[in-house]
Amino acid sequence: MSYGLEIFNAAGTKILGQTDRVLRFVSQGTVTVNRNSHVDITISGMANDDSWVVGFTTSMLQLWDDSADFSATKSANNLRIGYNISPITQYTPANRSIIYYVFRS
Repeated sequence: MSYGLEIFNAAGTKILGQTDRVLRFVSQGTVTVNRNSHVDITISGMANDDSWVVGFTTSMLQLWDDSADFSATKSANNLRIGYNISPITQYTPANRSIIYYVFRS
């Protein structure tokens, strides 16, 4: 015997069943990351596996810089967001404001 939740629409078609993976929101925030550095954020229960999904964005004005490299690294109870850029010019911002989103399936 199986136990679990199944969700049906008004026509009686199953939308979600016991074997479906559903993404759920865990955390969101904004951090300021210095050039060629990173920021560590504590995310309780986080692991470096496929059940955790991280997305991030920055302002449209900051996206014009093709040499900027933003990264997200998952580890045990930790999310590391990095901002690397090379070469550094007089127009390179000293830091970037990054909005992050964390989901888990």
